[in-house]
Amino acid sequence: MSIYIAIIGIDGSGKSTCFNETLKKFSKEKFVAGIGDEILLSDENKILYEKDDIPWTATKKFLGDISKKYKNKTLYQITKFAELLCRVKIQQIIMNRYKPEFILTDGSPLINVLGWGGSFYYPQHFESAQCIKCINYLCQKKKIPLSEIGFYIRHIPGIFLVNRFKLAKFSIPDIIVFLNIKPENAIARILKRGKELQLHETKSFLDNLQKTYITVCNIISAKFGSKVIKIQADELSVEDTVAMIIKHTRSLKNERY
Repeated sequence: MSIYIAIIGIDGSGKSTCFNETLKKFSKEKFVAGIGDEILLSDENKILYEKDDIPWTATKKFLGDISKKYKNKTLYQITKFAELLCRVKIQQIIMNRYKPEFILTDGSPLINVLGWGGSFYYPQHFESAQCIKCINYLCQKKKIPLSEIGFYIRHIPGIFLVNRFKLAKFSIPDIIVFLNIKPENAIARILKRGKELQLHETKSFLDNLQKTYITVCNIISAKFGSKVIKIQADELSVEDTVAMIIKHTRSLKNERY
């Protein structure tokens, strides 16, 4: 069974760089898969290669590209949620078809949905108890009862559609690597890349999103047993961060086997 590692952080935290470097390191000794902007697998020669023929890959890329261009909150929400559903489907295909020893993701569809829901779209409906329910519903562990259907249709329709129509089965990470960073430093990093700030990339929103991510990670750790590694991203080098991830991953593997 694959060990699932999700690297989490707000925009500008360095999660994509950390994801790519960790994947390269793992590929030298393990059979790994990575889901980020590209879908990557390691071959028998321990070389990473792009796997672009997996169903939903082209759709994921298209939705990811257009979501970055939207300035409208509703359009961004719809396209981003659809892109996350594609990621979930791709991950399930990889886990079932290729069975890698480790699977790494740049972000986590589950934590992204809950983090954005709790900080941007439906903050009044994402207290701790509701968050636990949403995890169970998104992961298809439980079915939304008839008595709650009206609430979800009115307030959190995406979760209703995923759960009742079985559009996807979200996965809970075994290890969550949370890259914490001061929002002002994150924004400075984004601007340094020469990129235009997206709709949500403001100091106040990124600060709120980061706090919500921390809350979600703590809930998943306490209620579902995931190991959370919190790293201060603006204090550690990429090399030190990768070394810490590998250390914790080996520890978890030893506990399992």
